[in-house]
Amino acid sequence: MPVVHIPAALRHLTDGRDRLEVAGATLRQVFAAVEQECPALAGRITQGDRMRSDMAVAIDGSILEGGGLIDAVRPDAEIYLVPPLGGGSEA
Repeated sequence: MPVVHIPAALRHLTDGRDRLEVAGATLRQVFAAVEQECPALAGRITQGDRMRSDMAVAIDGSILEGGGLIDAVRPDAEIYLVPPLGGGSEA
């Protein structure tokens, strides 16, 4: 299953967890699974059907371009959340 890595600035939204292993074949499915486990975190990542403009996502070391959620992810994908400078801890 894909692993979503949580930066320190956002771990207060995951009860201190630094990663979430969730099912999903697309980013939309992965982030829907994240929302089931940590609704507050999901709200910091997505806005409707798009990525929030103040949050970047890197998949296997490459920054996601375009902000869409339909991109496929491999079952062993490493997904990193990259909050804006300053930590992105505002809700």
